[in-house]
Formats: sequence, C-alpha cells, structure tokens
Amino acid sequence: MRTSKFFKTGLLLFVASLGLISCGDDDKEPEIVVDPVSENVEYYIEGKVVADNAALDGVSVTAGEATATTDENGQYSLTVKDKKTYTVSFAKEGYRTVSDASVEIANNATNRSLVTLNVTMSKEGVAVAVDPESDKVITEKGEGETEDAQTVLTIPAGAVSTATDVTLTPYLEAVATDVTPGSKEEAIPMTNIAISSSQDAALNQDVTLSVANASSSDYYFDEVEVYEKTNARAIGDWKKYADAAFDKATNSYIAAIKKGSSLNKDYSIRVKSEKNVSETKNDEILKEDSYSNAGNMSATTYDIPYIAKLGWEISASGLDEGALSLVKAAIAAQEGGSEGVYTVNKTFTAHISGDYILYFSCKAKYVEKEYTFSIAGKKVTVKVKHYLGVEFVYTNQSSSMHGGGTIG
Repeated sequence: MRTSKFFKTGLLLFVASLGLISCGDDDKEPEIVVDPVSENVEYYIEGKVVADNAALDGVSVTAGEATATTDENGQYSLTVKDKKTYTVSFAKEGYRTVSDASVEIANNATNRSLVTLNVTMSKEGVAVAVDPESDKVITEKGEGETEDAQTVLTIPAGAVSTATDVTLTPYLEAVATDVTPGSKEEAIPMTNIAISSSQDAALNQDVTLSVANASSSDYYFDEVEVYEKTNARAIGDWKKYADAAFDKATNSYIAAIKKGSSLNKDYSIRVKSEKNVSETKNDEILKEDSYSNAGNMSATTYDIPYIAKLGWEISASGLDEGALSLVKAAIAAQEGGSEGVYTVNKTFTAHISGDYILYFSCKAKYVEKEYTFSIAGKKVTVKVKHYLGVEFVYTNQSSSMHGGGTIG
C-alpha cells in the first residue's frame, strides 16, 4: 500500500510539472509591434521620359517637395504622402520644359499604391532670323533644314512687317491618360507646334505650316484638323482653327496660318478617331503571397518584393507595317511616352507581430482601349492596353484567427 501511494503521489507531481511547463509556453504574450506599412502612408508616382522615341536620362522631375532624376532608362520615381492631384514638371537643358503635367492619387487609393505618368519631351527649336524682304523656310532644326524635319513653316516675303527671330518647336502635352469609360469621337493630337517670334505682330499674308507624315505616302490619315491654343497657360484649352490637307508629293499635312494671325501661337495637328475605353481593371495579379510568424512570440520583419508593370502596348493583328507605324505615332501622342510595357522593382519592409500572419497582394491596374482611324480610305482598328499603376493590398492577422487567409 505504501508503494502504491508513493507512486501515485509521484505521478501526480510529474503530471503537474508538465502542465506548468506547458502553460508557461502557452501563456507567453506575443510581441505586438506597429506595422510601418500601415503607419507610414505613402504613394508612388512612377514613369518614363522619352525624346525622339528613346529614353531620356538626366531629366529633373518635381511634384511639390518630391524630386527625382531619370536614370539611363528614362525612368523616375517620386514618393508622395497625400491623396490629391499633383502637378509634375520635367526639365532638362536644351529641351522644352513640361511644367503642367498632372496625375491623381485617388481618394480610394490604398497605401503604397502606384500611379504612372509617362512623358515625351522635345528639343527646343533653333531660332531663324526673318525679314520683310525674303522668303524663309523654317524647321525645328533651323533655316532650310528640311531633311528629317517634323515641322516646316514657310514664310513668304512681305508676310512680316519688321525683322524678327522665329522659332518652331514641335511638342506633346503631358495629359493624364483617358480612363473615362465609354465610346467617343474626338480629334487626337499627332503633334503640337509652338511658334514664337521675338517681335509680336500680325501677319500681312498667309504662311504655310506643314507636318511630316509618320509613314510612307501610301499611308495617311484621311481626316486631319488644325487646332489653336486659346490660352497659353492652360493645358488642353484648344479650339478648331482649320482643316489640314494631305500632300502626297511632300508626304505631309498642310494648313495655312491666316493673314492677321500672330506668329506667337501654339497649333495642334489632330486626327479624327473613334475611341472606346473600358472600365479600369485590376484583375491581373502581379504578386500574391503570405508570410507566417505563427508560433513565434517574437516580432519579426519581412521584405515584400514585387514588380510593377507600367507603359502601354498595341495589339494590331493583320495590320501591315506602313499603317501600323502611322497608328503608333498617333497613339503615342495620346497615351504618353513610347510604346512598350516596362517593369519597376519595388520592395519595402513590413514588421510582423509575434504569432501573426501577413497576407499581401499586388495587382496591376489597367484600361483597354480601341482606336479606329480612317487611313487612305479604309477603316483601321487597333487595341491598346495601358497599365496605370499598382494597387497594393495587405492584412496582418493573428494566427488564432487563421482560416486560410484572405486579403481585404
């Protein structure tokens, strides 16, 4: 009997000691830390700057207090803190400054989301001395430099009353990507032309403005119009000025700047189009994963890597190269930058509390568009997919709540 009681007492003590050890682990409180992903709110404006269809490095990019410089790929990245519309400027010596580009961080943007703004910059034109007695042929490259010139201004003798320096600079406005869903008819810019004169005076007679066609003379837009800028400081403030005619001999679109007009004026050469824009989509998952700190009562960190898709691409099945090059030039003027989808590597560090699980998802935001043009008497339709940025969604969840994991 004594042996039996002793054995029972020892067994009870052993079981109790196991219980104390077990309860000691279970009762340890997990280390709870503030997740900087949620505490540090920031958004990203990313994009690419091109000139003459090539990446442009060394461009100073500014949005409020945020600044960046484009790299060898023409890419830049700005970090901003607020949900609002930002005015972004792009500057480099020898190029026309873009000072009125805009991009919006929407009210429903999630923390660490990314929006894109692609820009085309143009070299400043070369000034040409013009006098009342002489004919002058001016391009963005200077007097008479018509080979490979994009724009030509022909000024006959007597068109100006006094000697003046005239500069011709083709450029594109950096407008926000059209994401308004639906179908519309509109004249979209192929190029804009800034004409500046050191002496501002009305023309005594018509002068001729011509813009080079972006393909061979067998492929040309049937419906081209000229717009004039009514407010030099306002982006998008244009009204129709005249129609332009295609001249097969010079492979260019020609319009008259009429007597009485000023040489200090911006003009836009536009092609009529039909455009259909989809709803903005975010069903393309770029990265979706989780990181478990379950069972570890100590907090930890985790680097969340992902790749953002930016830019745009054209789908034009069955379209021959001549028509395609023409369409690409027009769409590039509308969508910003040059054709091509590129990627940006992003990484940031999350702090994860003890016994928590991190779930995250990065989704590409994009719109799909259809453009229809009339080219040499035929209707041509192409599709465009334009990546607008990235939506980043994440959640930290206690492992006690774990049920497979969802991302809100």
